[in-house]
Amino acid sequence: MRRGMFWIVACCALLSCDPGPGEGGYASVQGVLMVEDWNSTFTTVLSRYPAMDERIYLVFGDDPVPGADARTSYDGRYRFGYLRTGKYRVYSYSDRFPTSGNTSNQEPVWIDFELGSRRDQKTLDTLWIKK
Repeated sequence: MRRGMFWIVACCALLSCDPGPGEGGYASVQGVLMVEDWNSTFTTVLSRYPAMDERIYLVFGDDPVPGADARTSYDGRYRFGYLRTGKYRVYSYSDRFPTSGNTSNQEPVWIDFELGSRRDQKTLDTLWIKK
């Protein structure tokens, strides 16, 4: 009797454990990454087009590093599948005009979102990067 009770408690503990955001579920997120092509001084937009073959990253919850990455398709679309419920951030890098106070020529742009159910199929707003 004691051994049977141990297995019941062990199974209940495993089933009630919430693994948090990350891979291993049935939910997915998708979106489109677009480019604004600026002139060399970042004063005028020259054109807008899909971001082809750009790297895009997915952060799981509060993790400081990306848990997954992908490349966009020919029309700027991306998709991350097999996710669990939880909070996420999708991001890519955008060019920017360096100034005396900021010498970096890139900055991250992102969208935070949450997958609320096990089979959530979320489509995000368009994410824009500058080139």
